[in-house]
Amino acid sequence: MKRAPLPILIGLLACVPALGADLVVFEDGRGIRVREFAIADGVARLALEDGGELTVPALSIMAIERALDVEAPPAPAIDPEETARLADSMRAGEGWRAAAGPHGDILAAAADRNGLDRALLAAVAKVESNFNAYAVSPRGACGLLQLMPATARRFEVKNVFDPAQNVEGGARYLRWLIDRFDGRLDLALAGYNAGEGAVDRHHGIPPYRETTGYVLRVLDHANGSRTAGR
Repeated sequence: MKRAPLPILIGLLACVPALGADLVVFEDGRGIRVREFAIADGVARLALEDGGELTVPALSIMAIERALDVEAPPAPAIDPEETARLADSMRAGEGWRAAAGPHGDILAAAADRNGLDRALLAAVAKVESNFNAYAVSPRGACGLLQLMPATARRFEVKNVFDPAQNVEGGARYLRWLIDRFDGRLDLALAGYNAGEGAVDRHHGIPPYRETTGYVLRVLDHANGSRTAGR
């Protein structure tokens, strides 16, 4: 899942210019090409490829498939001191539950059902979307846990913008990755970010700045929030 570098407000796109024409897929299976889109307060505003605009409820959209999907080149790992500063931000206040706001109970329930640490799942949501249920990345990863369309289908998520469905799908995927990599949390997180195939090809964490930085950020956030609640 490709996102911009730090700060952690990644994947939060108020208005995303389409590279080519993005495909917006609705719950009934229909799709429409758009030049750009904006999602806010539960409403999606779509600028159509052939002109005109369309306003629809965000929950009527099942997925957004971006027109361009390019692998980022390998780069050095991110500065650990920067990740430490981010960890401090999660330690402040009341911990992960306070940061998650209205999504705290959803994250806790999904973590429990899938045998995950609650703070870890919340940390993934923090790094992925900053707890924005309508976040869309440049590659089309959507929702709280930034599910790609193929991953959403794989884990039976009908609507990526529905917080409960999105979190359950992301939790199931993370649980599957942890089991696949024999409990290696670092490899599971790398797989969540770059795909399990990339981890296999590189026989470990792929040497992408985004992926190495992502793993460090999630682990720092999770470790920093455990003292404030499970």
